[in-house]
Amino acid sequence: MKKIYFDYAATSIKRKEILENFLENADLFDGNPDSTHTYGRDAKKILDQARRKLAGSIKADPSQIIFTSGASESNNTVINSFRGGEIISTNIEHDSIMNALDGEKVTYLRADEEGRISLDDLKKSLTDRTKLVIVMFVNNELSTIEPVKEIGEFLKDKPIHFHVDGVQAYGHLDIDVEEILCDSLSLSGHKVGGINGFGILYTRNKLKSLIKGGEQEKHRRAGTSFTLGAYSMAEAFDKILGEREKIKDLKKYFLAELAKVSINYEINGSVAKSSDHIVNVYFKDFKSDFLLTYLDMNGICASAGSACRAGALEPSRVLTNIYDEERALHSVRFSFGYTNTIEDIDKLMEVLGRVKA
Repeated sequence: MKKIYFDYAATSIKRKEILENFLENADLFDGNPDSTHTYGRDAKKILDQARRKLAGSIKADPSQIIFTSGASESNNTVINSFRGGEIISTNIEHDSIMNALDGEKVTYLRADEEGRISLDDLKKSLTDRTKLVIVMFVNNELSTIEPVKEIGEFLKDKPIHFHVDGVQAYGHLDIDVEEILCDSLSLSGHKVGGINGFGILYTRNKLKSLIKGGEQEKHRRAGTSFTLGAYSMAEAFDKILGEREKIKDLKKYFLAELAKVSINYEINGSVAKSSDHIVNVYFKDFKSDFLLTYLDMNGICASAGSACRAGALEPSRVLTNIYDEERALHSVRFSFGYTNTIEDIDKLMEVLGRVKA
């Protein structure tokens, strides 16, 4: 039975052509990029090329890019630099932010039923002691696009650090750090088809180093550089840009075909104010754990929310905060990527059409 993957928001199917290119040129990756011999210089060249390409993908300067193990580390690095100060965030952030903020003095902005926060609420929450504002660009469960550009414009002349979690926006929306006016931005390579365990932190300002050790990343993040991770993320970004229209069409087709299935449902969040790669569906008559098991038995992979919480078998915190726990327990997230086809969605609708209470 063919397996169909609709969980790209959790992680992308790996792009095998990138791995094949690596294997054909593996000797160029062997050295430590900080070594001065030939092996080191070969790896350093690849690392520098990737840094320039990744910086260009968000309209940043290469000197502003710190290579990390992923967005979770990047988010924690920012929060670690502002501990003890007043912080403003939202009630729909990723666990790498919510858990890192535990114990801090935080005001959480509440998202509306579309999953969107209000700039006015942010303005009302600011005090003279606010040091950090954290907002995700695209919500990882609803795909709602948050007003980060408006927030950046409002904060640009204030002594407040503005951090954006850009993980779910990367590759799907244009990201220009000069347009957003953020002070820092976190990204992960595996969401676009790169290797797991690699990400970047863009920052305008000097932050406290979270990982102590050597002098890598200009003393900003210790640890031997992950050359393959950087290379794979840079190569994957080029590919996902060419897949945007396909993914957009897949989402349109999914919504049109779902409307034809005899099943009671509502779309969580707002289709009009969302990215093109995620749809979160409230199935009124079926609990998500039942549906996910049923889909999996038919070769279809989806999720009930963030993969970082899925193992806990708890209802989505995001959906519970926006709606209620009962709705969260009946919702499934479908997220699309480069391997998906119209035929995959046809199969999904066929399977959904057969489901019985």
